[in-house]
Amino acid sequence: MNIEQLINKDAENNSPYMGGFINHLPMVKYALFSITNDINKVETFVEYYLNNYSIDKVKENYEKVNSIEDCLGEKELYESCLDFIRNNIGEETIEELVRSTLRKYPLGLSSGLFHTIIRLSYAIEGYEINKKLKPEVERALAYYITGYRAGGLFKREISKEDVLVEMRKLIEDKEFKEIRNSNISLGQKLKKLYSNENYLKQGFIIEGNEEDKVKGILEMLMPAFYNSNSIVMLHCITGLQAVITLKNYFEDYKVALDILTTTALTHLLSQTDLDITKQNTKVEESWDEILKKASESKNIHTIKLAYTNKKLYDLFKVTDLKYTINKRIELETKN
Repeated sequence: MNIEQLINKDAENNSPYMGGFINHLPMVKYALFSITNDINKVETFVEYYLNNYSIDKVKENYEKVNSIEDCLGEKELYESCLDFIRNNIGEETIEELVRSTLRKYPLGLSSGLFHTIIRLSYAIEGYEINKKLKPEVERALAYYITGYRAGGLFKREISKEDVLVEMRKLIEDKEFKEIRNSNISLGQKLKKLYSNENYLKQGFIIEGNEEDKVKGILEMLMPAFYNSNSIVMLHCITGLQAVITLKNYFEDYKVALDILTTTALTHLLSQTDLDITKQNTKVEESWDEILKKASESKNIHTIKLAYTNKKLYDLFKVTDLKYTINKRIELETKN
């Protein structure tokens, strides 16, 4: 069995949703194969996952829809959306449909804690290697559309050197701190922040080219994660890598990075354990050693973060990425 067969196996019967949670199986299959190149290891993990998690099955009976817009943000219409994509896109290719969807709905990249854009990026990366993964792109696109929740886009630009200083101002702001520490859900905190005019004025994006923007984002995301091991902050990092993977599918890639900055920053400011203090991040182990340790994990997020951080390191050579995944592995081992 090859990776295309493994990803597509049973995927038609499985929903991207698991009650209030997410079906990570297609993503972790690709991530684990990417860091090991070992189909047997992936198959063993799949068996473990299926024995320990219950995935929602797709509905056999579902209503027909007349457009993608009918499905936008309607998770119960996943099957309807997938059916529409497969039967009503006319002469448009799947690549063109992904581009048109991301052009129309770029504010949705943080939907479902960035899971929708992450799955779409994995699907596209796999498809660009093996066109037989087109069904997974269709499934991921239906998930992006039905899971859609609009984020925001700040306008104030700062240099990447000022990211930590400006972030500390937002952390210490009394009004935003009150929202962060309030006893409400993540979604409610995000809504309060996005609807706050003062927050929209003080929030920032990072000026410069791709490298400036990415390194500036990582400057706040990495310490926020390794000081907390927060699953929210972890997904901000994996979401960043997803946007980079899909760079050729956005109408304006720099704006997509600005949306990622806005939404990641807002997710960070919803967390009570937010701490962006930098640590001594020197790690002696090689990437090969760290990836091997990660591949032995049974935690889907550890595997996906290892895949993400190595991809980001190969592109931008940010050494703290190695420490960030290694810290995650060490904490997991202690527990």
